[in-house]
Amino acid sequence: MTLRTASLSGLVLAALVWLPPPAISQQLPRALTLGEARAAARRVSPDLAAARAAVDAASARARQAGALTNPSLTYAYEQTSAGAQRNSQWIAALEQPLELTGVRSARRDAARLRREAAAADLRAAEASVVFEVTRTYALAQAADERLALAERAAAAFDRARRVTEARLVAGDVSGYAARRIRLESARYAALRAEAALARRTAYVAVAVLVGVPVDSLILTGLAPPESLPAAPPPLGRDSIVSLAARLRPELLAAERHAAAALADARAVGRERTPVPIASAGWKSERTAAGGARLDGFVAGISLPLPLWDRRRGAVAAADADARRGAADVEIVRRRVVREAEEAYAALRAALEEVARLGPALGGEAAAALRAAETAYAEGEISLVEWLDAVRAYHEADSILATLRAELHVRRAALERATGGGGTLFEDRQP
Repeated sequence: MTLRTASLSGLVLAALVWLPPPAISQQLPRALTLGEARAAARRVSPDLAAARAAVDAASARARQAGALTNPSLTYAYEQTSAGAQRNSQWIAALEQPLELTGVRSARRDAARLRREAAAADLRAAEASVVFEVTRTYALAQAADERLALAERAAAAFDRARRVTEARLVAGDVSGYAARRIRLESARYAALRAEAALARRTAYVAVAVLVGVPVDSLILTGLAPPESLPAAPPPLGRDSIVSLAARLRPELLAAERHAAAALADARAVGRERTPVPIASAGWKSERTAAGGARLDGFVAGISLPLPLWDRRRGAVAAADADARRGAADVEIVRRRVVREAEEAYAALRAALEEVARLGPALGGEAAAALRAAETAYAEGEISLVEWLDAVRAYHEADSILATLRAELHVRRAALERATGGGGTLFEDRQP
């Protein structure tokens, strides 16, 4: 095979490999955006539905805790007799416990604090749903990019195989080159099938979260990758940790639960003091002497005696629950601090990785690959070297797609770890 034939064959193969990507990589109209995916997940998430129901239940209990104890209506009839004489009387009275010990106030405080804890739990559940949607969405976008790369390479090598086989018959290429092209064509066809399966799996995860059929989502596709932060958030590690300790809803919920346990302990302690019961009513009495009827007003007060039950066990249990609540707060605080530090370090590491690989895989990479193509077309490098270059840049582009998705996920993880709603990067968006 002459140098001219080899150059022509190389140019044809290079042109085939780097044709524009097929239509599958182009997004269809009405593609699902990340904002729409988050909104849909908020609507259909069973976790959020359960958290909202918990808030409703806690609010109802808070209202109930403020209700006064119902009064009791009593009626009594007495009849006495001796010989031919008979006396009778009836008494109707209304009894009302006098809650003077502060038990109801303590119960009301505990219920209010648990309502606030339930609201914080709802915010934490929403943050978890938003993070999970962001993670699955970013991974699905990366799967889209990898499938587009695999489709491009597989289609190009398939066409290159057909051209090479035709030229092999004409004697323009060697048998080795034809076999190597067939091998690469088969390998990239397998990679395309693998990428298509990975894309469907990623789309299934998104579809489950947003509550749409996976086939419909695959048909419409996802929006192109959104802008990612070009630099770390405008806060240092200490500020990130401080922000997390102040805003994380999980920590706020733990603090409210601990405060509610203290209120319960106060309520149980005050239950040891008897609650007096005041009564007032009307009394009517008939006497045997002359059949006279006497009417009058009755009033009284009763006081339970704490002889057998002094609530010692209940008080000890409530105190232990309060101590456990304080320990739980410290556990959650340490976890929040650790997660914030880890998320901040992970984001910085991802940014550094993208900063290192980005320039090498951008315009400079395309120029280097074109130089390799030209060198192969001119016979300066072998077919094996050119194929190795193609494979290396294809794999590097796949890695870059994964890194971009990872960067998006780690940003979302830091926002979740600090209890923020996307405000960390407002001043540093590209």
